[in-house]
Amino acid sequence: MPRRKEISEILNMMQKTHNIRNIGFVGHIDHGKTTLSDSLLSEAGLLSPDLAGEARALDYLEEEQRRGITMKSTNISLYFEKSLKDHDPFLINLVDTPGHLDFSGKVTRALRLIDGVVVVVDAVEEIIAQSETVIKQALLEGVKPVLYINKVDRLIRELKLTDEQIRKKYTRIINDFNILIERYADKPFKKEWQVSPADGNVAFGSALHKWGFTLNILENNTLKFSDIRSRYHKETYTKETYADLANYFPIHNAILEMVVDHLPNPIEAQKYRIGKIWGGDLTSEIGKSMTNCDPNGPLIICLSKVQADKHGLIATGRIFSGNCLNKEEVFLLRENNFETIRKTAIFMGQRREQVEEIPVGNIVAIEGLKQVKSGETIINKNHIDKMIPFENVKYVSTPVVTVSIEPEYLRDLDKMKEIIENLLIEDPNLLFEINEENGEFLLSGVGPLHLEVTAHELETRGIKVSTSEPRAVFKESCRYSSSVVSIESALNKNSLKLKIERLDDKTSRFFQTHDYKTIKPKARLKELLDEFTDLTTDEIQDFWMYYDNNNILIYNLKEDLNQFYRDSIVEIIGKILLYGPLCGEKITGIKIIIEELNIKKLDEDNAFTELSAMFYDAIKKALNESELILLEPIYHTIIQLPSDYIKNTLSLVSKYSAKIKDVNQEKDYQAIIEVLLPVRNSITFAEDIRSSTSGKAFWQNEFYAFMEVPNHEAKQIINDLRFMKGISW
Repeated sequence: MPRRKEISEILNMMQKTHNIRNIGFVGHIDHGKTTLSDSLLSEAGLLSPDLAGEARALDYLEEEQRRGITMKSTNISLYFEKSLKDHDPFLINLVDTPGHLDFSGKVTRALRLIDGVVVVVDAVEEIIAQSETVIKQALLEGVKPVLYINKVDRLIRELKLTDEQIRKKYTRIINDFNILIERYADKPFKKEWQVSPADGNVAFGSALHKWGFTLNILENNTLKFSDIRSRYHKETYTKETYADLANYFPIHNAILEMVVDHLPNPIEAQKYRIGKIWGGDLTSEIGKSMTNCDPNGPLIICLSKVQADKHGLIATGRIFSGNCLNKEEVFLLRENNFETIRKTAIFMGQRREQVEEIPVGNIVAIEGLKQVKSGETIINKNHIDKMIPFENVKYVSTPVVTVSIEPEYLRDLDKMKEIIENLLIEDPNLLFEINEENGEFLLSGVGPLHLEVTAHELETRGIKVSTSEPRAVFKESCRYSSSVVSIESALNKNSLKLKIERLDDKTSRFFQTHDYKTIKPKARLKELLDEFTDLTTDEIQDFWMYYDNNNILIYNLKEDLNQFYRDSIVEIIGKILLYGPLCGEKITGIKIIIEELNIKKLDEDNAFTELSAMFYDAIKKALNESELILLEPIYHTIIQLPSDYIKNTLSLVSKYSAKIKDVNQEKDYQAIIEVLLPVRNSITFAEDIRSSTSGKAFWQNEFYAFMEVPNHEAKQIINDLRFMKGISW
């Protein structure tokens, strides 16, 4: 077993920024990412070579081991010596990520930490649905990819392909990979980041059997591909016959040499990544410090993950400028609060090694921050006014499935809420709410597996829970704009005039991708609203509030309301938007414009009650006038299957209210069908397509949009939702 490197050696390497590589493994579920990680941990002396490929060492959660899938992103620092004669050693900060789409949010957040990815592709299945998603995620974050084609042994021993057939398979995978780079990479990199075996940025091998090579390694080895093929001969194939391949072609050499030769160090990467993930002035002192990866600049950290343990909250982030020190007082931009870093550490899988200081370009674990969430930006306390937060992470999915959840014993209710609050800090793709009308506890997530794992996590932390069957998350909206609605209070002393309009897509996108509360000064916010939204000049001037469920509030009066009334109105409208009049679902995609508000005679002691009644009546009347509609979440479902099953699959589409988006049969043996599928039908659809294709179809559900429920189905769904919630007509 190789010698495990001392922490002192790793800390010394952290100072040599040119020799740091922050990388991740991404790919479709079961394509071999975690198995590949095991082999690298073995070389680092952190895992017995006998267990590599089977231990799933970075899957340290019991549930991950049981299911055999990765659910959380996990990182570790590795020390790699490419050549003692020609090179200083390299520090590889490695992040292993989930492959299942239900945990894709963790992939997106992990990508903020790293500069390069090894995309792991199964040689048999090739680039399928989720492969494309993770490649797209990486490129949209400005993360450079290289390619590792795994499970090559299966092409020989299972499919029994000839050398020419294997070559064609390789060519097809590489071409498909380069097409995705051409499609999603930024313009300067569409050609530069293309991969080719001749360039050395494509590797081949078997992570399970611990061997791998690049073209250069193969050409300079005494063994050739014909020798690899002979190890898997049908008549003599045993573990002993292929065991020596790991000696001739150790997989860690192929992967890590490809990484250090073709993926960027932090100094190179931050020159083009900062402008992509940060919207501030690149010519400012702070902008230059991050762009240049300056160790002498002010401390700036982007936190990608927060998790709770017995010591409190542990925040994981990337240092983009300066050095992170123990006991340092810092400022949290989104929380608008000063905090002190109590401890700093580096991750070694499930362990953390405490250290005194971690320099720029590295990944850090921070203890002691009490009010912190994923996506937070940490800044040196002396540079508060000059920094804006990093851009919000753009998730490929959103919570679209919900369950009713309750503890087995009522006495555990408060404890369940406390644990869920911690889970919400750790996982921004979870939502938890209490239906104030019926007291129901609702937990929403990306998919059924996401929620199942969350329920299991609650039990692991001491609270046994029961959950309902998962159902789709519905929302309510309006089809048209209303007229100006007038409401007078019961005693005719106060009055309100407002109207409701459907929120346009351009404005909606702006608020989904910008944290407007952190944009300062206010003049800058008005500039952005003018540039990126379809709000009128008057609306921009009087913009008031954006609610998380994609609604905005505009106050058109020219006289100022005092803070009590302003806060009361924001709170009242927020509560009204939680329960639409159609069937008690959240209201989304509307713009509320207050045209006139007369409250001069309102007694503050009764203010909240009377304001609530006025706004409730006005909004309900305006919504009914603008024609209420029910929206449902839609998956963009990509199905990859043998061409023989196209007819069977297309016959299922109409049965499940799905719409065909595209049918592509470029390859003789394989087809790709893209459909828009209602989330409410996705579970049964999956069972049917699995049956009708004899299990040969692969598919991926990626959130597409909330769309109107078809008229012929809307009435029944509304009735069912009202009945379930006990809402009378």
